[in-house]
Amino acid sequence: MKQDVKKLLENVDRVSLTVDVWTAENGTGLLGINAHWVDDKWVYRKRVLAIREIVSKHDEENMAAIVLQALEEFCLRPKVYAGITDNATSNKRMLALMARKIKIVNPNFSARRHVPCVTHIVNIVVQAAIKSFGIPSAQVVEPDEGDVMRTTDHYDNDQDNELGDMFLASDDHDGALRPLSLGDAVAKVRKLVHGIRSPMQQREHYAKACEDDPEVEDSNMVILDCPTRWSSTYALLAVVVKKRDVIDEVSKAFGRKGMATKMLKDEWELVKEFYRILSHFVVSIDHVCKIVMPAICDTLYLIDGLKEHMEEVVQQIKDGKFFTSVRRLHETDRSNMAQACKAMH
Repeated sequence: MKQDVKKLLENVDRVSLTVDVWTAENGTGLLGINAHWVDDKWVYRKRVLAIREIVSKHDEENMAAIVLQALEEFCLRPKVYAGITDNATSNKRMLALMARKIKIVNPNFSARRHVPCVTHIVNIVVQAAIKSFGIPSAQVVEPDEGDVMRTTDHYDNDQDNELGDMFLASDDHDGALRPLSLGDAVAKVRKLVHGIRSPMQQREHYAKACEDDPEVEDSNMVILDCPTRWSSTYALLAVVVKKRDVIDEVSKAFGRKGMATKMLKDEWELVKEFYRILSHFVVSIDHVCKIVMPAICDTLYLIDGLKEHMEEVVQQIKDGKFFTSVRRLHETDRSNMAQACKAMH
């Protein structure tokens, strides 16, 4: 197969590379190298060149050595046109080092030919936005704690949590209002989902509640999000928003612990609106990832669409039209929310 790939690449004038590293818990890693090109019939082609283990430090020197060795095996050093990676500093340095080492045989390749991964950039933006909204990391939820936790560094830091307690709400219109936080609302959702997934009795109760609700089309188990993929938070919110009544029904069976995770009506509205914000990012990324022949124009379309979406959200917040279902949202609250959305913009 390797010889077939070499023969296929013999008449190719130039190729671009995508390079990525996966790191295991024990510190070892795998480095994957793909080649991409357009053939003489203007057909987009790609092949996996190598998947190599990184047994030493994951720095630019060791990674560059592995990539250069693979290029040498496939006679591609003079043909490299561009390199696509995520935005890790080690990747940028790796490509710069590669450019210096193959300068004699390939003077046109330079560090300026580094193309950052647009989906990774969007991931960074949304992760930063999730943090700015005061939403704790997915990995901090534990099933045996009594109250909703605030155990992440950024969530406990007052300077980083300006949006944490900016809403006021109560299920009782005449009752005392207490601070309402999007971070607390999402943490409650996670805790409820964790409780539903853990004991078999709760799982059965959940399945029965889904069957009894005519608006719920399935009884699939609710999922938990993970800290490494922001889209998993969107997937979590998508399910619980759809099954809000079921979640509320099952939470009543939690007993005394259920009081600590009971979702207020305004908290549900906050979760719903935040889900709406994230949905545009998910749809845009899915659109680009499903394109068989991705191009720069697709990336520009994605960025322009997200920019327009966030501008609209910011303006709606300024005009008081966003989060309108949440009671007593003050002007200062709208201003703070607008600042967080501007960061996403």
